[in-house]
Amino acid sequence: MKLSILPIFLILLAGCSKTDDGKEPTLADEPLPVRTLAATNAVFERATTVQGTLESVDSAVVSARIPGPLLRVCVDLGDAVKAGETVLFEVDPATVSNQVVIAREAAATARAQVAVAEANVAKAGAVARKAVRDAERFARLHAEGRVSDNERERADTARETAEADAAVAEASLLLARQQVSQAEAQLSIAERQLSDATLLAPCDGVVSARLKEPGEMVGPGTPVVKVNGTAELKALAFLPARHFAEIVPGETAVEVRANGGEAVKAVVAAKSPAIDERLRVFEIKALVAGSASAAPGAMADFRVVFERREGVSVPQEAVLARAAGTVVFLAGPDGVAKETPVTVGLRDGGRAEILSGLRPGDPVIVQGQTQLYDNRRISVR
Repeated sequence: MKLSILPIFLILLAGCSKTDDGKEPTLADEPLPVRTLAATNAVFERATTVQGTLESVDSAVVSARIPGPLLRVCVDLGDAVKAGETVLFEVDPATVSNQVVIAREAAATARAQVAVAEANVAKAGAVARKAVRDAERFARLHAEGRVSDNERERADTARETAEADAAVAEASLLLARQQVSQAEAQLSIAERQLSDATLLAPCDGVVSARLKEPGEMVGPGTPVVKVNGTAELKALAFLPARHFAEIVPGETAVEVRANGGEAVKAVVAAKSPAIDERLRVFEIKALVAGSASAAPGAMADFRVVFERREGVSVPQEAVLARAAGTVVFLAGPDGVAKETPVTVGLRDGGRAEILSGLRPGDPVIVQGQTQLYDNRRISVR
């Protein structure tokens, strides 16, 4: 009984192994499981990332302006300061105070000399006017024959002398007034130097260095405190020379990320007018707002965007290189894969821009595509 059943089973098995056209089945006849994703519109960017640094837009090393010992340093490392209000340090003004007193006395003396010169001008003018009248009178008497030639000459000489004395008095007055101007200028300088004994913050920011301590001797130009502005920062980086023509100040977009913080969007504010002939790079600058992560001196990542446009987008792994060129596979409505030639543009963030060959909404095969060929049977999951 068992022997009669075995041939029947073998016949049935042989019949099930045939395809509809009578041929032996192959692996290609089995539908290949695939996954699809619809092509979409997306924004693509052509960009590069480099590392740069942040610097203060407003920063200053504040130095002493007058000689003397430091009386006090009013700020310490990390202190916030306000422009024109926060006192940074004070130099002993004793020497300059004496100079102010001397300059005030010199100015007062010069003003007194002007008063004396004005009185001399008035006196010499009166004498000159009297001499002129006398000379005119003697001229009339001489014409009438009532005075001698010698008397007339003495009157003329007296007039000339009086007029010369008046001119000297006027010149002395002018000189005295000039001396007053000089004395007042010296007084102004001395008073300014006295005010320079106390130094205020030149900009809003924080103290980044305290270079001297109270009691130390300083002089004009001696650095005492360094202040870095934090409200606005310069973001500086170097780019390869090949990008020089693509950077347009005021237009080229840049994203700056410092110390893992949030990316700050800006535009390139300026670029170097020349390329470094040794390193073949050029410098760019952008302005960004300061923050907890963006501080002067911090390193920062720069993402410079040269081009931005919208186009048809597919995952980059869906794009394949075949003998016919660059292709993607679409899931056809009849359950087969359709090999579709495409033209690829930008690649950005794991996605490829399709310039031609696809439309938004086309079902692009994104998993299993490497095993496909045109008209291969598929099973979409």
